[in-house]
Amino acid sequence: MNIPTLAEMTSRGESPEILFWVGCAGSYDDRYKKVTKAFVRILQALDIKFAVLGAEESCTGDPARRAGNEFLFQMQAMNVIQLLNGYQVKKIVTACPHCFNTMKNEYPDLGGAYEVIHHSVFLQQLIETGRIKMKEGGSFKGRKITYHDSCYLGRANNVYEAPRAVLESLDADLVEMKRCRTTGLCCGAGGAQMFKEPEKGNKGN
Repeated sequence: MNIPTLAEMTSRGESPEILFWVGCAGSYDDRYKKVTKAFVRILQALDIKFAVLGAEESCTGDPARRAGNEFLFQMQAMNVIQLLNGYQVKKIVTACPHCFNTMKNEYPDLGGAYEVIHHSVFLQQLIETGRIKMKEGGSFKGRKITYHDSCYLGRANNVYEAPRAVLESLDADLVEMKRCRTTGLCCGAGGAQMFKEPEKGNKGN
């Protein structure tokens, strides 16, 4: 997809408009890789000057902190902050709610102050300013679609409207689940649970 890394861009004396923080799910999870690639295609179509860290990107430390290993969190976070500050990064966009929350709310305490935006908010801004022009009657027209609020995007950061605004621009019929927004159910993968192997339950049906 010909995506520039921050190292390549810096070596040419250039700086990106945004750093796209891919995150581990966006890099390794087969379903979530589709989100990464789709977002990159949007950025490229709009000629937005962006870069990724590539092999230099490492974990933000979020899973370690949620699992209770504060020492490991601070080690990982300081490595990332040192790298970002070395590149003089100012604006970060990420599709991961966990990375978003950690970098936006927890990195400033460790010396990492950046403008951090979730990709749904970034897309909403592009639609509202007219940089993204939606076609009428696309493949989503008349289809029912619902949105599951991520804990770290919704309750932790009060981002509820942007994802819905983006979905509504698709001509889709947005239907809310009974449990949504502030009462939305956790998917169960937080607290580093997504990195654990499944465990045999001991409850009957």
